[in-house]
Amino acid sequence: MELDLYSQSLLWAFGLSLVFGAIANKANFCTMGAVSDWVNIGDHNRMRSWLLAIVTAIIGVGILEYTGSIDLSLTTRNETSNPPYRSANFIWLRHLVGGLMFGIGMTLASGCGNKTLVRLGEGNLKSVVVLTIMGIAAWWMLFTNFGYLVFLQWMLPVSIDFSNQGIPSQDITAVLSGIGGIESSPALGFSIALIVAIPLLIWILLAHDFRTNLELVSAGLVIGMLIVIGWYVTSGPGGLELMDELEFMDERPFFTGAQSLTFIGPTGHIAQYLKQGFSAIFLTFGVATVLGVVIGSFLYTLIFRKIRIEWFASWNDFLMHAIGGLLMGIGGVLAMGCTIGQGITGVSTLALGSILTIAAIIAGSAATMKYQYYLMMREDD
Repeated sequence: MELDLYSQSLLWAFGLSLVFGAIANKANFCTMGAVSDWVNIGDHNRMRSWLLAIVTAIIGVGILEYTGSIDLSLTTRNETSNPPYRSANFIWLRHLVGGLMFGIGMTLASGCGNKTLVRLGEGNLKSVVVLTIMGIAAWWMLFTNFGYLVFLQWMLPVSIDFSNQGIPSQDITAVLSGIGGIESSPALGFSIALIVAIPLLIWILLAHDFRTNLELVSAGLVIGMLIVIGWYVTSGPGGLELMDELEFMDERPFFTGAQSLTFIGPTGHIAQYLKQGFSAIFLTFGVATVLGVVIGSFLYTLIFRKIRIEWFASWNDFLMHAIGGLLMGIGGVLAMGCTIGQGITGVSTLALGSILTIAAIIAGSAATMKYQYYLMMREDD
């Protein structure tokens, strides 16, 4: 029996994230950990692995766009993407504030959304609490007026709408073309992708310790490619055919369209899926990715016997993780993504919002680590 296109996309999401979960577990792939290594001990290796995933995704997406294999113009509209990374309306404050909130939250919770899911697969019971709170917070942002009333109503008036200047989207190619008065083209887009990616790649490969660390190198390459494949599945020929089919469905599934791996919004999708009694229209691409990461991590843990049961050391430990989960759920949806959803998937589109978000996440995380270190030193004194 042949599966319908929507079921196929869900299977792809699950399969890609299954691999992601196993790889992230094996290589300890974690953006918060990468920032911690950099800030606290001056080690850049995990940061280089994460950046290698970004570079791989940028180049891969650039090739697919240049060859016409995917259509990322879909990411300019809510109706055809999830989320609309390249929207012409650049709501810069949502990316700045949301990114800072997420960066603080992932530090308090000892890991970002991706790491929370990976740890859950390892048997870490702290992650159950963090994931539950994060999912409820994401649900508030996605399915109630909370996000608009608390944030967007004062952020929208100061947003930059590039369409007023005749610029169709916020990706770097479109913005530079509009400002420079030159015609945007696939060749120009790919050239800009290389201009962004190659200097990063050179810096990544300068470190001998990193180049010889097969685990971290392979993790960066594989995770970057998983993001690229996700884009091809949802915005390539099959994805376009699926979107045409959805127009004729009696009950159209939620959160369809061009997208790749991201983990914060989908935790809110899971909350809605449960709330609606497992209604099929809420069984989204994102729900499949969350489940895939947890199961992929669990299978790796099971095969290599690395199950690690862990609970909170104190009430203060519980409180910090709970606050972290809350900040990640709210901040991640506000910023339209996490260290994976914006940091790799979003940045692969070269959207300004994605770049601002990931800068804010790193800044928020690094500042929180410095403050935690200051408090620790003061207690010792």
